[in-house]
Amino acid sequence: MPAREIEFSTSEIARWSEPLIADFIYSAYEHCFGGRTPASEALGSRHCRLWRNLLNEEQTVAVYLRRELFKAAAVERLPISTVDAIDAAVLDSLLDVLMRPGLRSRDSARNDGLSLVHAASTLGEIRKVA
Repeated sequence: MPAREIEFSTSEIARWSEPLIADFIYSAYEHCFGGRTPASEALGSRHCRLWRNLLNEEQTVAVYLRRELFKAAAVERLPISTVDAIDAAVLDSLLDVLMRPGLRSRDSARNDGLSLVHAASTLGEIRKVA
């Protein structure tokens, strides 16, 4: 398989969390499909792009990407509940990192926390519309 494409983010939380999110998401899809497959790579790539836009507070793009992710998941017969569970686990993992003392300054942790709250809120709004 070709190397994974990496795009760079603009927000602080998106920058430091992108490798963590990518590793988690790709691993989740590999688990769903029994290894690294074209389906796990395609869904993983779409899902990472969604998270990048969520954390960069690009709500309009995130809504579009979420819909496209759902369509792609349906083609692969992957339940939407699985995609939702991956999102919940990503949120939980990021929150765990944010809660660790001493990893970043108080202001950085606050800003990152607010970005994470915004991402969770956007996901909630998208779920209402979908």
